Amino acid sequence: MIGIGVDIGGTFVKLYVMTQAGEILRKDKVETNYEHGAEAFLKQIATFINEVKAQYPDEQIAVGVGAPGDVDHQNGILRYNPNLKFKDVDEWAVADILQQLTGLRPYVANDATLAAWGVYEKTLNHQATNVLVVTLGTGVGGGLIINKELFQGSNGTAGEIGHTKIASTKTGPQCGCGARGCLEAFVGTIGIKRRVMEGVLEHPQSILARMVAEEKDFKIELVSRAAEKGCPLALKIWEQTGFFLGIGIANAVLLLDIDAVVLTGGVSGAAKYFLPELENVLHHQQIQTPFKKLKLMVSEDPNIGGVGAAMYAIHRELKK
Repeated sequence: MIGIGVDIGGTFVKLYVMTQAGEILRKDKVETNYEHGAEAFLKQIATFINEVKAQYPDEQIAVGVGAPGDVDHQNGILRYNPNLKFKDVDEWAVADILQQLTGLRPYVANDATLAAWGVYEKTLNHQATNVLVVTLGTGVGGGLIINKELFQGSNGTAGEIGHTKIASTKTGPQCGCGARGCLEAFVGTIGIKRRVMEGVLEHPQSILARMVAEEKDFKIELVSRAAEKGCPLALKIWEQTGFFLGIGIANAVLLLDIDAVVLTGGVSGAAKYFLPELENVLHHQQIQTPFKKLKLMVSEDPNIGGVGAAMYAIHRELKK
């Protein structure tokens, strides 16, 4: 069996073709094109799927699609997403449209949820029972493995750790979802950028301030580069990130009593700067029982979302 994984992001779409054994046969990356609208965008994805069908005519093919935002996984509908910039559609009937265009009905789920399955399959090799995967990027997503199965909840929204509240819903910073006080508003790239700009105004002579002034486009890697140079402001930004993330993860661990937390996504590349403070927050929780054996890991696999989508599609087909 062949699995096709589609990982839809606000900037790029990553496409994977995988074997049942987990070997990546092909991977592509295309820019998320907003110019011609949502349906034209899905036609581009369908073209890739049809190419793979033609390439492997004798193989059974399963398709998984990870979409950012609020996903109805039972009907394959993307109900809401604050970070995709398509203005011609409110709800995407992703599964219906792709089935019409390819003849294959995909398994559609939240992208972080499918990244969690990728971590469970590839990073953990099924060696955990209850897992939280946190994806750190423009947004902050989460996926859950409960009793060795992907847990999506009653409505497909389980694992949305990024929109749990760690500050006032009246005075906290505004998140991309429109609410205030969300974890994402502190540790997503937009939230980190906000804290950087506030810090730069207070410390205009810092290494980070000079680097920000020299760059046309702000990128999170600037904060890591400044931290490498020993910049106190950059180090403080990452320490704050670890603190805020620690609060969000501690809440999830206390609620779910899980075995492992795995961080993934672009921001996790700076883990060496923010993990000490994150671990400090977990270590100082008053109720320590669920934290004593907790494994805190960072996945270094940049393909994990697309891999998870492909492997989950295969998993579901095999269970039929």
